[in-house]
Amino acid sequence: METDRAPPWMRLGPTLPLAAPACTWNAARVTPAADRFPDTHLTLCLTHDCNLRCRYCYGGAKSKRHMTLAVGRAALDRAVARTSERLHLVYFGGEPLLRWRTLVALTERAAELATAASLELRPTVTTNGTLLTDERTAWLRERRFVLAISCDGTKEAHDANRRDARGRSSHARTVAGLRRALDAGLGLRVILVLHPDNVDLLPDSLAFLHDLGAGDFVVNPDWSADWQDEPLQARWEHAYEAAARLWTDAHRAGRPFWLSFVDDKIAAAVKGGYTPAERCDLGRRNLVVAPSGRLYPCDRLVGEDREVRAETQRRREKGNRVGRTAVTRADEGGFAIGDVRSGPDPTLVAALVARTCGMPADCLECAIAPRCRNRCACANLALTGDPGVPSATLCFHEQLAVRVADAAAETLAAERNESFLRRLGPPNMCRPARSRTPTGLTAS
Repeated sequence: METDRAPPWMRLGPTLPLAAPACTWNAARVTPAADRFPDTHLTLCLTHDCNLRCRYCYGGAKSKRHMTLAVGRAALDRAVARTSERLHLVYFGGEPLLRWRTLVALTERAAELATAASLELRPTVTTNGTLLTDERTAWLRERRFVLAISCDGTKEAHDANRRDARGRSSHARTVAGLRRALDAGLGLRVILVLHPDNVDLLPDSLAFLHDLGAGDFVVNPDWSADWQDEPLQARWEHAYEAAARLWTDAHRAGRPFWLSFVDDKIAAAVKGGYTPAERCDLGRRNLVVAPSGRLYPCDRLVGEDREVRAETQRRREKGNRVGRTAVTRADEGGFAIGDVRSGPDPTLVAALVARTCGMPADCLECAIAPRCRNRCACANLALTGDPGVPSATLCFHEQLAVRVADAAAETLAAERNESFLRRLGPPNMCRPARSRTPTGLTAS
């Protein structure tokens, strides 16, 4: 990042050695042309079924289609073969805890493969938390799982969109799951989906969850919602500003928490912008496996995982890909890039990368471009219909996040706040502690 693009708070003096235990400010190395990656992220979507009916869910209609052990084992074999150091294994759904025995069996298999290949295994499960039991949390802790629980905060904020199949509140059951995870000492991340129905409640929701004992919050805007109304954007701005004040006060009180839209932007400034490893990956080192065994570049693109149309399949078999993008309309065959048996199709992956790896032309002169998520293909697809074209809504969000983060950072840097300054140590001293959680800029 150019010197004159650095925020003022970065010039307020030297920093202390970094010692934040949950710091994520250093990305893993990526070598796209290599046969193996130091880090591979494998997401196994264990089922299309779920016991909730969240209004913003991007998984489509629920059905009892589940991943078999054979598909899961084939996916693990493929992922291990392309990994040289760390395998980040993420269980997703639907609701993955509906398939507990499959999760247990595949985790045991992953541990065997990782040991044989001298790999570090970092498992995560993304869940709504309602099916956690004391026995399950003990098992997950023993195997060093990170638990990512989707909870939108207060009862009012949560139940606005996250009700069960019978329309009943799921808040008490989710909070019970959160408490079990915290009591068990599990690594816990809370995913809050921001929607026009609950945006005003974000500060209260963060305070509620922090009081429970949680300290790692990923705020994912629902990009399928309509955010273009100016009064709504003003409410969004107010919510982020109030949330950042909570974050600042938590540092002052010696109880800091990690807040995605603040810490991510501060981290990007420290590193001089997002690294290639933190940009949209789309099927290179990240593999997402549907219950059918088809591979997708991102968990958001799995949807209902319907069969590819015969005509589209014939075109692929003929190699007739001239002028055809890898990301196709769902009714033209979906977004699959291969399957666990044959692996990712290099031509489809290359076409995806070509559409999304470059800086959009309209963003080249923007001062915050190095710290902007303008290349998130799924957010762009939801907002503009084109994975390579960001929208005015995304632009608004990224500018808001950078402004709010810089204001909070400048305040704490001027105060020489010790817990904040520890976070500003050399980025290469901090290994990423978190596996990729579906999904960076999308609703879960």
